[in-house]
Amino acid sequence: MKKLMYLAIGAFCLSGCFSLDTAKIKATGEEHVLARNFGWRLFNWIPLACGNASPDASCPFVLFRDDVTVEKVQKRFAAYANGREVFDPTYSNRDSVFFDFFGWPIPYILCYKEVALSGTLRTEAVK
Repeated sequence: MKKLMYLAIGAFCLSGCFSLDTAKIKATGEEHVLARNFGWRLFNWIPLACGNASPDASCPFVLFRDDVTVEKVQKRFAAYANGREVFDPTYSNRDSVFFDFFGWPIPYILCYKEVALSGTLRTEAVK
């Protein structure tokens, strides 16, 4: 039973995460938004775990599904923007095919992928 518990804790710690962080800019009345998702793949091909990009997610991560895509992150960003104008959008895509295991690089076994999209929103919707 302890082994199963340790395995579950390890899987949760290694799983991905989807986050939607916001910050209000008081001086201009605008809002900065950062939508980010990351996950892990086996041999950079088989998705192991990633953040759950569904808007009605009951669990923060999903197993064996690839939600680390630009389209899914952009959809969640657009849903949050809800028609507001986006200024200075910035996109980031990061892949890492080397996993550093206590100083020993292990290529193409456990790979990391991250997609992020940020931008500044007006407070009012555009009509």
